[in-house]
Amino acid sequence: MNLTLLWLFLHITLLFAAVAVAFGGGFLMRVAFMTGQVGPIRGVGMVVGRVGPLIPILFLSGGLFGLITAISFGTNLLSPWLVIAYVLFAIAMYIGVVNNRAFGEHLGQIVRTAPDGPVTPEIVELFNNRREVAVSIIDYVILAALIFDMVVKPFS
Repeated sequence: MNLTLLWLFLHITLLFAAVAVAFGGGFLMRVAFMTGQVGPIRGVGMVVGRVGPLIPILFLSGGLFGLITAISFGTNLLSPWLVIAYVLFAIAMYIGVVNNRAFGEHLGQIVRTAPDGPVTPEIVELFNNRREVAVSIIDYVILAALIFDMVVKPFS
């Protein structure tokens, strides 16, 4: 097997896993919130809290294999589509490390002490916070833009 294809396979596989864990956890958390009950939020939160530390490892290792792949293919590392990818990747990592992590930690503190039953006003406020919703939308738009960039390779 061509080693370059192995790097490409690892790049794609690790980033698929990273997206599945990061965005899947956030999606399931939103679905749990929509039940209106603390129990499902707590349950999903416990799982997401355990796999959360894997998210930056998966993204960074996937990105590293992407660089190795680009070098192996002889791709110009300053090609416009790669520069776009670098910028979008950096923004997405920042959102994940700063915003999403803080959201998860704050939610974890709230649900640890919240009684079982209907969601508390504090939980509702956290999920419906305009800034949180806007950042989540931006995160999904960046993900879509990254996928578009990787497939179409604009300006190349």
